[in-house]
Order: sequence, then C-alpha cells, then structure tokens
Amino acid sequence: MKLWLKRFFVLIVTIMSLGFYVPPLNLEINADTNGNETESEKKSLDNSTTYIYEPSIYLDEVESYQITETDPVDELIEQAKEQMIQKLGPKIHEQIEDDVKEQVIPNLELVVANLIDTKYADQDFNLSIIENKVSGYGEKIFDLYDEDSEEIIAKFHVRRENRPLDGYWFNFHYHLAQDQFETHYEFADVYWSKNTPPKWMSKKLD
Repeated sequence: MKLWLKRFFVLIVTIMSLGFYVPPLNLEINADTNGNETESEKKSLDNSTTYIYEPSIYLDEVESYQITETDPVDELIEQAKEQMIQKLGPKIHEQIEDDVKEQVIPNLELVVANLIDTKYADQDFNLSIIENKVSGYGEKIFDLYDEDSEEIIAKFHVRRENRPLDGYWFNFHYHLAQDQFETHYEFADVYWSKNTPPKWMSKKLD
C-alpha cells in the first residue's frame, strides 16, 4: 500500500510539474529585441556623418588669414568719385556714362593720387572731402580739405561750355591753393550735344 501511494505521488508531482512549467520566452524575446536594436544601432552609426576635429589644420588657416586695411588714398578717391556722379545727376550721367567711365573717373583718380603724392610724399596725411556740389548751373563739386592744417588744398569743378558751331561741352577741372585757386587745371572734357543740357543733379523723368 505504501509503495503504491509513493508511485501515485510521484505521478501527481510529475503531471503538475509539466502542467505549470513555462519556458523562458521572455529571455528569447529580449535576446531577439536586443539583437535587433544592436543591428539598428550599427546601421545608424554606419549612416551617420563623422566629424573629426583637426586643430592643426584650423591653426594653419588662422595663421594664413591676413587682415586687410582700407587704403586711405583709395577711400578718398571713392568719395571723390561718388561726389562727381552725384553732381552730374541721373539725367546727365545716363547720356555721358561711357565718357565718365573711360575719361572722367580715371583722370580724377590720377589727379587725387598725384596731389597726395606731391604734397605729402611719404608723410602721413589727414584729408577729407568737403561736399560742395550745387544743383542748377554752379560749377562746384567738392573740396579737398587738410584736417591738420585746416585748409582747402584743392577745389574740383565742372563747367558747361557752349562752343560756337560745336555744341555743349562739360569741362572738368580743379584749382590749387598754391596759386590762390586762380589757374584751371583741366582733367577731362566731355561732349554733350548741340542741345542745352539739363541742370546739374537733375533726375530722370519716369
């Protein structure tokens, strides 16, 4: 009787063990999930852009970079050119634009540069442009002013001339302080036409 009961209990325990046993599915799922995530991370790393800091290259670029300063002569010439164009005005400038580019502006640059070189040579200078342009029929364009000595060293003008049988011309010239601004130093002569030119600084009609 005791042997039979022992076998019966063994059978019951076996059946119960088989019925309640659950395989470790979570471990397999986690393993698969971790595997997929690892593969995904690998692909993400493969597709990502890698930035490499190279301090030596950066330093080379900094050392080769040069800071350029504006040449005071060039800056002064640019201001003079601007005053010249404004004096003519859009209406006149449009018709003689080619002559202004080819004759007036290049000669103006030479005159200003030569004045500075002659008067100051290798010395420091402190010059400025005094806006002196007037509309209508006045000749004045601008004055070249010495800030240190507080005196005008040159005056730039443009005069309209009606030459018989020839028509109207624009005579560009300058005067110097050394002769009390008496002498006309011409640097450009531009033909307009036989018709009377508009007033200085006239705007174009729409």
